[in-house]
Amino acid sequence: MSARTDTLWQLEPHSRGKHHILRRYLQAWLPIMATSSDTLVVVDAFAGPGRYLGGEPGSPLILLDALLSHRDRAKIASRIVYLFIEEREDRVEHLRREVANVALPENVRVIVDHGRYESIFRQRLAEVRARDRKLAPTFAFVDPFGYTDAPMDLTGTFLQFDRCEVLVYMPLPFVVRFVGRDGQDGAMATLFGTDAWRHAVHLHGDQRKAFLHDLFRDQLHAHGCGFVRSFEIRSGPNSGYHLFFGTSHPLGLEKMKEAMWSLDPVAGQSFSDSTNSDQLVLFQPEVDTGPLLQALRMRFGTAPFTIDDAAQFTLLDTPYVPSSHLRRKTLVPAENEGRIEVLGGRTRAGTYPPGTRIRFLR
Repeated sequence: MSARTDTLWQLEPHSRGKHHILRRYLQAWLPIMATSSDTLVVVDAFAGPGRYLGGEPGSPLILLDALLSHRDRAKIASRIVYLFIEEREDRVEHLRREVANVALPENVRVIVDHGRYESIFRQRLAEVRARDRKLAPTFAFVDPFGYTDAPMDLTGTFLQFDRCEVLVYMPLPFVVRFVGRDGQDGAMATLFGTDAWRHAVHLHGDQRKAFLHDLFRDQLHAHGCGFVRSFEIRSGPNSGYHLFFGTSHPLGLEKMKEAMWSLDPVAGQSFSDSTNSDQLVLFQPEVDTGPLLQALRMRFGTAPFTIDDAAQFTLLDTPYVPSSHLRRKTLVPAENEGRIEVLGGRTRAGTYPPGTRIRFLR
C-alpha cells in the first residue's frame, strides 16, 4: 500500500462510502448516548489534514458536522470531546486551521494531537486506568494509511471500557497480497494480535482472503466486542475493502446496520454485508428479503417461535434490520403465500406485536 507523501490528496471513491456511514452512524449515536452520559468522546485515530485536494471534507470535519447539522442538536446537551490524532506535522497544522474555521458550540471541545496513534491513544487509556476512572462513552474511527499502524491489542484495550465502539477500516486486498512476504511478520502479528495469520500463507485466492477476513472478525470478538459485523466497499473493478464495526450493545449494532442500509447506490460503487461468507447481502433500495426468510426457516424449522425470537435472530445473526425488514417485507408476504401461520398473540391480521407466536408450514 503506497504511502501518501503530500499534505493533501485526492478523495478516493471508496472513501465516500466510509464518510456516509460515519455521518449516519454518529448522528444516531450522539442523541442515544447523550441521554445517559454528560460527556461523550469521538476519536479519529488517523485524522489527516481534514480536507481533500478537491476541497471535500475529510473524516474529522464530517464527524464534527454530524453534530453541527443534526436536526436535534439543541437536545444534545452533553459535553462532547473530539480527539483527532495525526502523525504528520504539516497535516496537523492544516487540520487545526480547518477546525479553527468551524463555529463550535460551547459544549464541544476539539483536541488535535500530534503524534502516532498507537503512542497517543495507548497513553490516554493508561492515564484513565491509572486514575481508576471510567472512560466516557466513546466512538473511535480507526482508518490507518496502511495495515501496520492499528494494533489489535490496542483496540482490545479500548474495548474493555464500557460503552465504547470502534469502526475499523481494513484494506484486505493489500493484506492478502503481502501476507507471507519477507519482513511482514511483525506487521501481521500486530494487525491480527495473533500468529494464526500464518495459516493464510499456504492458502491462495478467495480462500486466503476469506481466512484473513474471518480471523480479523474473530479477533475483534476475542478482544472485547460482543457484536461484530463487516461491510465491504466495492469501487469499480476493485473489491475487498472492509469496514469492521465492533460494539457490545445490540442497539449500536442495529443503528450501524441502519446506517449501512441507508447507503444509496453510488456510480461505480456497491456495498454489502460481508460478516459471513454464506450470507453476502447487497445493500440496495429494492431489498431482497428472500435470504432472511430462508435463514429464519433454517433457524426455527417447523417449531413454534415468537416474533421476539425472530427479531433477535434477525438483528444478531443476519445482515437485516428487524424494524425495516422483518415484518412487512418478510413475514407478511410469507403469511400471504401460506408459508407461515400465526398461532396466537395478535388481534389484527398482518401485524406481529410482541409475543406473537409463529411457525413455518413448509
